[in-house]
Amino acid sequence: MPKREKSKRLQVVITEKQDSLLTKTAYQLSNPERLVSKSEVVRLGIEMLNRAVEEGQLDPKLLATLSEGEGEEG
Repeated sequence: MPKREKSKRLQVVITEKQDSLLTKTAYQLSNPERLVSKSEVVRLGIEMLNRAVEEGQLDPKLLATLSEGEGEEG
């Protein structure tokens, strides 16, 4: 029996727009046989982002979105 991978819980504050994008993406990835959760979309996004960074394929425009969200927390 394969050993279960350890997991960690992460809480983040996201904007209404980001939540809407998560919901939309989960809906688009889902089908009648398999519903995809927002958590699964986040995990997939982490894998995709890591791959893009490691392969030098990260779109610089994506990094600009980080500064757009500054000041919205707290």
